[in-house]
Amino acid sequence: MASASATSGSGGGGSGRRKSLDAEINLVPFIDLLSMCICFLLMTAVWTQLSAVQVKQANGTEGAADTAKSLDLDVKFVSPEHLALTLKKSGKSMQTVESTMADLNATIQGIQAGLSGKGEIAAVMITPNHGVDYGTMVTVMDTLRRNRLVNLGVVPVQPQQSTSGSAGQSPGTGAE
Repeated sequence: MASASATSGSGGGGSGRRKSLDAEINLVPFIDLLSMCICFLLMTAVWTQLSAVQVKQANGTEGAADTAKSLDLDVKFVSPEHLALTLKKSGKSMQTVESTMADLNATIQGIQAGLSGKGEIAAVMITPNHGVDYGTMVTVMDTLRRNRLVNLGVVPVQPQQSTSGSAGQSPGTGAE
């Protein structure tokens, strides 16, 4: 049987010398990454400030003192050319006026003239129906803004449910 003897050389454990723990770390990539992160954060902070849109909500932004004389106007599309304008105070209907798209400006001016001393319109809620296109909505909103009614809101319309299928069948499956 052969035996191996310990020699002091490279890899021997008995020499008593320790390895140096000083390691060189290249800091250039770390500084590059850090500077890119800082630039990204600064640019996004500036971009979010530039792209912010200032919007006033139609409801819920007034103080309690202002609500005593404030009125709401509900504009509901009866058809694409006919509107029902309802003046409300504290959620209760005060006056309802029918109007057409052609007479909307005169109708709004008449409502505002009749309010002298009773308060002013604080918010307008527009309720479209399914037959109203986007251009008509924008025309109504422009007319309201020209009459100094700026707190506008749009009530979302529920999607129409299709009635093409018969009861108990999913659409597209018919009797064969």
